[in-house]
Amino acid sequence: MPTPTPAPTPTQQSPREIHTLADKLLEVHDWLRGELVHLRAEAAAHLTERAAHQGPGRPPAPGLGLQIRQRCLEFCDALTFHHTSEDDHVFPGIAAHHPHLRPTLERLGKEHRAIARIKESLVALLADLATADPAAFLAEFDRMTGELTTHLEYEETWLVPVLAEVPFPPVPPGAGEQ
Repeated sequence: MPTPTPAPTPTQQSPREIHTLADKLLEVHDWLRGELVHLRAEAAAHLTERAAHQGPGRPPAPGLGLQIRQRCLEFCDALTFHHTSEDDHVFPGIAAHHPHLRPTLERLGKEHRAIARIKESLVALLADLATADPAAFLAEFDRMTGELTTHLEYEETWLVPVLAEVPFPPVPPGAGEQ
């Protein structure tokens, strides 16, 4: 079995106060990192238990595999929503106000598409977690974790300073005028 990519370690912290779009972005990124850690641990435990099963005894409960599959699919859906929202709504606004960041935004969009391809490969392996090759599943999960973690760090480096200028929740135009 390949050596796993170190997963990000979620830190125990108080809920983040949300005052700006940067705060919201960091909250979502923290959640994504935490889910990666939990999903990896659950999947590894399930696949190890399944691999260790020998003989006529009771195999691992299929419910755990189904639960992991469901959580992975929910994570993938949330990740797709996050990246689509950035591509369709956040990045165009940043590009309009900060044209010097266009190359960065193009790179982030390309990374979104690359992560989506890995995610689709992972979803295909999830089609039947009961028979999935543990090494292939964990290798693909670790590949997605590595790519996503690097992406989040790069995105935060470039976008947090810009998004810190944007209040959250957004203020409707003219709301502060009397």
